[in-house]
Amino acid sequence: MKQSSTVGHALADFCKPAFSVFRPSLSTVLLLLTALTSPAQNRFRSEVDSAYVQTFRGKLTGRAYLSQKYTSFNLSTPTAETPALRFLPNAPLNLGIGATFNALTLNLAYGLSFLNKNNGKGETRNIDLQTHVYTRKWVLDGVAQFYNGYFLTPRGRAAASPELYYHRPDLRVRLVGGAIRRVFNFRRFSFRASFVQNEWQKQSAGTWLTGFQFYYGIVQGDSALVPEQVRPNFPDEDVRRMRFLKLGPSAGYAYTFVYRQNWFATASLMGNLNATFSKERFENRYQTRSNVRPDLLFQVVGGYNSNRWCVTLGWINGSVTVRNPLYHYTVHTGNYRFTVARRFIANSRLRKLVPETIKVL
Repeated sequence: MKQSSTVGHALADFCKPAFSVFRPSLSTVLLLLTALTSPAQNRFRSEVDSAYVQTFRGKLTGRAYLSQKYTSFNLSTPTAETPALRFLPNAPLNLGIGATFNALTLNLAYGLSFLNKNNGKGETRNIDLQTHVYTRKWVLDGVAQFYNGYFLTPRGRAAASPELYYHRPDLRVRLVGGAIRRVFNFRRFSFRASFVQNEWQKQSAGTWLTGFQFYYGIVQGDSALVPEQVRPNFPDEDVRRMRFLKLGPSAGYAYTFVYRQNWFATASLMGNLNATFSKERFENRYQTRSNVRPDLLFQVVGGYNSNRWCVTLGWINGSVTVRNPLYHYTVHTGNYRFTVARRFIANSRLRKLVPETIKVL
């Protein structure tokens, strides 16, 4: 555990210079090649039932989008009588552009000042890297998130005035990890159509999913995590830091409902059964525990799709939970996104750079 703590501190120290170089609203997601090339076009076609999924090989999908990423933190007790403390980041709303060609996707987003108002919620400094890679048979999710500064909701709770938010500029949340999921009905179901916009789901279809996930996280403050104003409702011992490791298998289901070929709604739900190892630091002692806890990941997106245009509104949310005798901890991580995408015929230079035919993983 001592070595893990050293690694965690080193990672935090490494990220501090980045906070001063990059604005908190800068978000860059680079998804590299996720499939291998193959010379057999008929083999690629056999992987897809064209009555259900239309592919657009040789076409470039360009997009513009608005997105808001977040990593929030809930602190509660085993008794339901005490309302949970809900700490939220003052996360920026980002304006982005991107493109997908075959297996290569590149998105770049930046928070514009006129899109982000403080509204008395304080300042959050963050580096938030999230990647969601959708191949034909696999889905890979990865996060590397470093958040400094939170506010407590609802307005007025633990604050000096009912009109103000309680700020915790010292509260820090770190979360690193990822998940992999196997798509079974890959011939008739497409995650790409909903989340990458480079395919078109033309008939309703669903699929079972299985996978594995791994996460390591730290939640800490310079003082007790529970504010002084609400401390009488919480245990006498003040927790100041909690770190955890979670890993285990997962299973779930995804379904896309299609109305008149063009309108669609996709929902995916994964349940994860994780071995959970945690270490809490109180004022005068440490407490280490291990148990098995379930977690959830869901994705929803809906919109319009056609040969040229795709418009989507989506939400991805995952949660990791640690439950100990005195305190319960939940870290929520996710992304809201509104996307407008357009497909274009790619020029010969781009086709040579990224081969048109794909061997599906």
